[in-house]
Order: sequence, then C-alpha cells, then structure tokens
Amino acid sequence: MLREVETLVDAIRTAAAGAPGLIVPVSGGSDSALCFWLCSQALPGKAMAVHAGSVIREEAWFRSVGPFEFTDVPGTHAEREEMRWARFLAMSLARRVWLVGSRNRTEDELGTYSLASRTATFLPLVGAWKSDVQRICGAVGVPGSIIESSRRADPDCGRPAELAEIPFEAIEVFLRVRSDSASRESLRSLTPPQVAYLDAIRSRNSFKR
Repeated sequence: MLREVETLVDAIRTAAAGAPGLIVPVSGGSDSALCFWLCSQALPGKAMAVHAGSVIREEAWFRSVGPFEFTDVPGTHAEREEMRWARFLAMSLARRVWLVGSRNRTEDELGTYSLASRTATFLPLVGAWKSDVQRICGAVGVPGSIIESSRRADPDCGRPAELAEIPFEAIEVFLRVRSDSASRESLRSLTPPQVAYLDAIRSRNSFKR
C-alpha cells in the first residue's frame, strides 16, 4: 500500500475514532469514491455510502467496498444541490453519525464547492490535490470508468460549464502559481483568457476561505 494511503487511512482512523459511524455521499466520481474507500479502510463497517438517485456508475464496486444505499433526489434541478445536501444532513442527524465531504484541495483553493456542501464538516481529502486523488484511486483499485469520469469538473455537481472545459491539471498549475509554490512560467499551459477566468473565480470565492 502507498505510504500516502497509509497516512490518509491512519489520519481518518484517528480523527473519526469517536464517530458512531460515517455517511459518505458518493456521486460516482473519483473524489467521493476514494473518500468512501479510505473511510471504509479506516473504520470497517462504520462507513455508509449514500447516492442521491437510483443509478450509479460501478455500483457493484461501491457495494464491494462497504455498506451502500440509494436515497431519492428531492427538489427541482435548480435547487437539487441544496436539497441533496439537506437530505444527507438529515440522514446523518437521524442516525447520529458524521457527515463526510469529499472536497479536495483543488476545489478548496479555487472555492468551487457549493455552500450547501459545507454541511459536511469531516473532510478527509481537503489536503489532497485532484491529481493526487486520481493517482491514488488508480493505486487502490478504483474502477477506471470512475477515474476517467472525473478528468474534468462536472457541471451537474455545481461547477460552471466553462470551468469543466479546463483540465484539472492546468487548474492546479494556476493555483500553485497563485500560492507562490510554482513559477509564473508555469502559466504557459493556460491561455490568457483562461488565467483571467480562473483569477475571477478565485477572487469571487475568496469569502469562503
């Protein structure tokens, strides 16, 4: 097992030692899939994956990892993100378990997570870049279809459609430059309009930090 994986599992086991259980909302993408896998490794049998809907990519894999269930999708499309998280929160309160979020560092730095998703306050992946998530997913056996589905931001999960057109590797380059951990020369992988667009998003979401 990768040392990074061992570190993440140990950190979750320690941080959530007092949790009666964990509810991990899963979308069928790599972040939530890895989050569920890690939580299941750290606390076998205590992590429950929940998907809002009746169909999910690679359902058999999720069920092989640990307890899994579907829940209905409340609300209209425009308010589905908010109502989905309200449902997850209600489930966690009713069952007296912790609600887990799968936000990664790339989303956290750029601020492209929804306000509704902040109802989840246990965030095991918030220190991992999206590229780290993808790489670790491959190492621990997350199905390739899940990994490939997360190559770009998903508009259905609240990300702007324009953002979905920029590969996450390029977004991470931008974020590393803005945090002074990479040279400005690295921005050559992005066009000037893309840099301006990402700067605008980061500035607009700065209140979340």
